[in-house]
Parts: sequence; structure tokens; C-alpha cells
Amino acid sequence: MSAPAGFRGWFLVFLPAVLALAGAAAISALTGPQPGPWKNPPERFILATGIPCVYQKDTASPTTVVGLFIAGGRSAVPSGLDGLAAIATRLLLEIPDEGKIQDLMAQATRLSYVCQEDFSIVIIECLTENLEQALQVAAKIIQDPLISGLRVGRAKDLMETNRKIEEDDAVVAAHDMIMGAFFGGRGYGSAPYGTEASLKAIDRKTVLSFTQRLLVKPNVFFLVETDLERGPVRRLLEKQFAAIPDGAAADLPRRDPVLPEDLNIDVIKDNKQTYVGRAYALPRTDLGSMAKGVLLETLLGKGPGSRLWPLRVDERLAYNVDADLTWTKSAGILVAYLEAGRAKSLAAAASLDRELAGLYADGVKEGELEAARTMARARFLRAAEAKSSRLRTLGLYQAIGPGVEAFARLLAAIEAVTRDDLNAFIRDVLDPARAVRVTVGPAPEAPPDR
Repeated sequence: MSAPAGFRGWFLVFLPAVLALAGAAAISALTGPQPGPWKNPPERFILATGIPCVYQKDTASPTTVVGLFIAGGRSAVPSGLDGLAAIATRLLLEIPDEGKIQDLMAQATRLSYVCQEDFSIVIIECLTENLEQALQVAAKIIQDPLISGLRVGRAKDLMETNRKIEEDDAVVAAHDMIMGAFFGGRGYGSAPYGTEASLKAIDRKTVLSFTQRLLVKPNVFFLVETDLERGPVRRLLEKQFAAIPDGAAADLPRRDPVLPEDLNIDVIKDNKQTYVGRAYALPRTDLGSMAKGVLLETLLGKGPGSRLWPLRVDERLAYNVDADLTWTKSAGILVAYLEAGRAKSLAAAASLDRELAGLYADGVKEGELEAARTMARARFLRAAEAKSSRLRTLGLYQAIGPGVEAFARLLAAIEAVTRDDLNAFIRDVLDPARAVRVTVGPAPEAPPDR
């Protein structure tokens, strides 16, 4: 789950650089204040504009974080137009007035954006005293974006640069390959920054159509973390974002992962190290299945005490071991991986398979579940500590279906998982015959003759 919230690939942008938006999901109704690891639980209300808002008061600092979630993300990208969501996001928050950029920088205001599997977010972070000015600038460019042929061309150049940077990061590149394998290279499996062919196919008309389809009231919601009272926040959002148009909710069909015919992905690259990963599709039917997925991710690769940790510390086969869980509306994709030097890559891969096969065959050891439960809870609480990370965490759950109240309920669900529950889950999902095997790096060295 890539940090407890499941977020990966955040594109953080200071105002002189890139800024943007593009997609998230319709909000499910909350039934009132929910319990959680905070004094003030999230509250839900509907703005006068008809847009839902989730608000949480946090007086720990005089700062405010506002997230505008928009349905879509990579799931909304049509076949052959890989990178469209990122380009649209890049263009939707381009500030044309250099004076406004300087003003916002002087006020310590920061804008960022992200394109995730099922949604995108525009995030506005500022000192609370500067919130009105920050929202005024952001709202104007979001609701009246400058989408010209010249700007589309510059955005495509940026995507090409980002794509090359990502290709050099074996962990990120492998994750994209895995998503592409499970989802046939479409939607969730599309290339986040596009391909050479898709970037050529994207033009101003394409970006404008994509934006107009997704940036409508039925597709968006706000999530706010602030020390302000609810009333002032509500009035500011209603005033500044009154121009988001009405429209039909985007038709985003459910996309389930499918095991590819070829389970092996081998990419030869002239690196000093080798990435070795094993990926599995997990069910996401309810909070119980999500809780088991989180526990399995933690058990496998989250720090000291995890199953993969001895490969790094005791056997010294890898310099990095980890597990990553990405949730979508329909499923989870779990990747257990390591990074090793070229000379040790074959032995490291064999040891990774050994650990996974042992867990599949024998299940969780006595006491192992409690250690994983403690670690998982600590990770979740860390994700809820800072306003910006809490907004992204809560927003993920709201956007993919369970709702922001799922944060507290998921903690309870993790506590409720028994050893038998987790072992049955492991037998269902860690079948070696259903693993996508990924290797990225130099050709392995043959072991020396004896």
C-alpha cells in the first residue's frame, strides 16, 4: 500500500514549476461523526454549489490543506492516450501571471497535484491567514484553465522528461510494468507519463475534452484539514468554486486485474543493481479483505521483523527489501521485492521465492501476526499525523469507496483479523503459480565453477 495510504508517484510542485489536476470519485454518504485516532473526527456537508466537502478541524498548527478530488485518474485514460491524465493535470494549474506566483511564494503557499489510479487531486497548502488569497488564485486557474496548443506541447515535453527519469528508477518502473501486465496496458495499466506514440496523438482538443468530461460537480469533492471553524471554510469554498460546471458523472467502468499469459517480465538494463519482484492481485471486497492485505504487506516487507528483512541483514543478499500495496476500486496489487547487486541477484531471487513459498505453505508463525498488527497500526497513525498526509490518506478511502470513516474502521478490522483468517487469505493470494515475476537490471552473472 505504498505508505499506509497507498499513494505513490506524488508530483510535488512549487509554484514556479508545474501545477495541476485531473480526477477522483463521487463521495459516499457519511452517517455522522466517526471514531478515530483524533480529537475531532471528519465531518461531511454539502456546499451550496452542490459539491460535497469533508472537513476536519485540527488546531495543532495555524495551517490549512485543501484537496480537490476529481474522479478519473489513470482509469479514465482512453486506450492509446497514455499520459493524458498527467498532461491535463499539468495544464489545469498553470498560473499565467508571474505576479501571482511571486505573491503566493511570499505567502508560503504551495500547490501540488497527483494522478492516481482512480482519481487526481489538486492540493493547496498555506498558512491559514492566507487561505482566501490562495483559494482565489487556485480556483481561477482550475475553473478557467489555459489549454493552448503551445502549452500542450510544453506539457508533453515535460512528460517525456518525467518518463525518462522514472525509467531510471527500477522500483517505480517495475511497478508501472506490473500494473500494465495485470490491466493489459489500459486504464490502470497505462503509462503514467505516456509513450512516444501516445504523446504524439495527444493534442489540445484531446486535453480539453478530457478536462470537460471530468471536471464537473458530480465528479468532485473537497477534503479540508484546517484550524479554522467549519463556517469560514464553507463560505470560502462556495464563493471561490462556484464556477465548476454541472454535468454528468463520468462513466468509469470497473476494471479488474487479469493474470497475464506471460508471467515473466525481464528487462535488461545497464544498472549496478538488480530489482527482483513478485506481484499478486488481492481481492478488495470489504474492509476485512483490505485489513488482511495491509497485514500481509506489513508482514512481508515493512521493516525489521518482516519476512524479507533477513535477506538484507542476515544473508546480506540485498541492500533493500520492501513490499508495496496499491489499492484500486476493484482490487489491490501487492508487490514483494528486493534490490541486490548483480553478483548476488540470482541468489537473492531464489531466497525471495523461498520466503514467499514458505509463507504460502506454512502460514504465519506464532506471534508473527501480533508483530505485524503493531507495525501496521503504527504506520497508519503516522499517516494520520500531519495534515497533508492525513488528507491524502482519508481521500484515498473516500475516493475508492469505503469512505473517510473507513480509516478508523480499518484499524478495528486489522485488530479483528485472526491467525486462521490471515493464513486462509495467504493461501488464496500467494499462489506461486499466480505471481507475476519481474526482474529489472543487468544480465545476471553465472556462479563461478567449482
